Amino acid sequence: MIAAEVSEVKPDGLAHKNGIRAGDKIISINGKKLRDILDYELATADEVLNVELERDGEHRHIKIDNPHLLGLGIYFSTSLFDGIKTCANKCVFCFIDQLPPGMREAVYVKDDDYRLSFLYGNFVTLTNMNNEDIDRIIEDRISPLYISLHATNPQLRLMMLGRKKKDKTLVYLQRLSDAGIEIHIQMVMCPGLNDKDELERSIKELSSDYPNVGSVGLVPVGLTGYRDGLYPLRSFEKQEIIELIEQVERWQKRLERQKGEPWIYIADEFYIAAGRKLPTIAHYGEFPQIENGIGLSSLFIDEAEHGIEQLKAVASKNKHEQRTTKAVKQAQTEQGQKTGQVGHTGKALPRIALVTGELFAGILEGIAHDIHQITGIAIDVIPVENKYFGGKVNVTGLLTGTDIVSSARRMFLEHGVPDILVVPDVVLNADGLMLDGYSPERAAYELGVEVRVFGSSGEGFIEGLMEVIEN
Repeated sequence: MIAAEVSEVKPDGLAHKNGIRAGDKIISINGKKLRDILDYELATADEVLNVELERDGEHRHIKIDNPHLLGLGIYFSTSLFDGIKTCANKCVFCFIDQLPPGMREAVYVKDDDYRLSFLYGNFVTLTNMNNEDIDRIIEDRISPLYISLHATNPQLRLMMLGRKKKDKTLVYLQRLSDAGIEIHIQMVMCPGLNDKDELERSIKELSSDYPNVGSVGLVPVGLTGYRDGLYPLRSFEKQEIIELIEQVERWQKRLERQKGEPWIYIADEFYIAAGRKLPTIAHYGEFPQIENGIGLSSLFIDEAEHGIEQLKAVASKNKHEQRTTKAVKQAQTEQGQKTGQVGHTGKALPRIALVTGELFAGILEGIAHDIHQITGIAIDVIPVENKYFGGKVNVTGLLTGTDIVSSARRMFLEHGVPDILVVPDVVLNADGLMLDGYSPERAAYELGVEVRVFGSSGEGFIEGLMEVIEN
């Protein structure tokens, strides 16, 4: 039996006022079984709610008046009451299949659930779905959805997904698009498979045949050092990346005229690896592929550059206070020579070290230099080599505590120990742990330095620095 277990009840909410408690299991509302949080939200949008629940093995029925359609004020232990739909594919590029052993159990789950696509922007393949799922999406207007497609060539797609029999993905995609469901496509680019002519075909067909595909994002295949026995893939060479960018730019110019936007977007990694300047934030419009991380680097730079002016004002105030303190100290010292008392010293700006992946290090070093020039804050950037995953993994979000501690130690030996080591929040899960189970506190203990967590956006980065300066 599917039941939605209540983890918390909001004080003074309708559920609390009508006796619903944490631990209760909601079976139905107005006779409707609840498969997930989406069913719950739809079911509670009614003026009268007949709630069937289970408590201590007994069934109870509670009638709740809800004239203002406020919802019940309930929190659940999970968004999916009937369990997560997992992936049935054996993709040649699957990152989960390349993970090292010994990580948190949840990391190895291959989710492929369209509800998580809607709720959190996860990319799904549609291969584990049926017509009833598609009917539900259309009827309940579950939109937008984020879909991993990789190629419109059916045979190539089957090969890349490791499937032995055909699936209905393209049929489902057409139904969803025709029904007005907003769709955003991801294509994991693998050299020699879905690039060049195949990419040309995919862009042409997606841009012309599926009117509600709102964007396409191209991301490079991620390759770790754990690929024994897997399909032989390689990374793109620099010249291949340049050719891919030029190919897409030709399409972007055409689609800009047709659709009023570039429509197809390239991962930040491609621009950085090719040594090309990142597009401005205007290029990304409303950032339709932000769930894919596409455009994050440009957004970070823009937010950081705007925030530098704020930092300048705070740092100037800090310097003024230091000068005042110095003057007071000098006067106190002179007085102390007569009385034997010594004055209080002013607080200098702390030296900071920033942890980042190798991919983003160059960009962050440029920003750190500008901040130092304007504010006087000394910032070292620590590009962390990802030995934990090995291979070509160089993004910040996949850093582990093991590699952070190792790289920081080497940096400390060369440049000295900073006052504060900063790690971005993107390396932490909801429990505050890194992929290998490290916590910031453990890293601080092993390194013997204060560790702070900054937001991984440009805005969060600036806010973290302002807090350091002010305190």
